[in-house]
Amino acid sequence: MIPTLKLSDIISKWRDTLQASQPISNFCTTHYNKVPNIFVGINGKTPPTADNCPMIILYPGAKSEGLELQEYTYKLTIGWTILQNAVTVTNNITELSGIAECDGLGQLIYLELAQLSPDNPISVLNYDIEPVAYFPRFPGRMDLTVKIAPVNGYSINF
Repeated sequence: MIPTLKLSDIISKWRDTLQASQPISNFCTTHYNKVPNIFVGINGKTPPTADNCPMIILYPGAKSEGLELQEYTYKLTIGWTILQNAVTVTNNITELSGIAECDGLGQLIYLELAQLSPDNPISVLNYDIEPVAYFPRFPGRMDLTVKIAPVNGYSINF
């Protein structure tokens, strides 16, 4: 048996984890009065709208597997977007509330996924938020890499 892991299996596990997350539900309910909409892929011709915010999108990923590799690599991307019009001005400081809220939701997503599979932790996280171009939407994105050492003859447990 050749050890392999389907990207869709990782996505399904992450989808279910994010959907069941009490911290994420609490955060979104507190800030936006609703739980997040979760998408597995999106239709680029008719993408989600502001009405779908807050939203979390799990994108198809990429993987490297094969008999010559000592370590298999799985790269997946998650996006999220919140909608926040609030701007606070204190003395000479103007602050868009959506920046911290977008970062807050992103951190919760990462923490939920980071603790999910202790045997195969997330080994690389690239994370960014776009605080200005889409106001009042605040999108974030994280590229996550999981590395797994395969054992020939055994299935990969994730």
